Amino acid sequence: MPLVIRLVEEWSFIMGVKPTKITFRKAKKRWGSCSHANELSFNLSLAQLPLECITYIVVHELAHITHKHHQKAFWQCVNEFMPEYKTCEKKVKKTSLRPSKKIKF
Repeated sequence: MPLVIRLVEEWSFIMGVKPTKITFRKAKKRWGSCSHANELSFNLSLAQLPLECITYIVVHELAHITHKHHQKAFWQCVNEFMPEYKTCEKKVKKTSLRPSKKIKF
């Protein structure tokens, strides 16, 4: 997923954070995650989302490097770098985590 890696590199520079590792996996419940060791993991199903939604997920996970919670400070951080995040969040929540049958790997 070179696109996601490029987005992580770009946005980590913009946000002033640095993940320790980036991995990809199949997942049934999450689009991405950030461990306490600042390791980012992304769902392989990201490929079915529009670019702005992939970007939102990258920004969301990078914000967890600074804020390990979903409290007000976390959402302020996401909003600072992506003011339109709520629109993307709604789109992401409406999209199934199962890969589209139209996508062939």
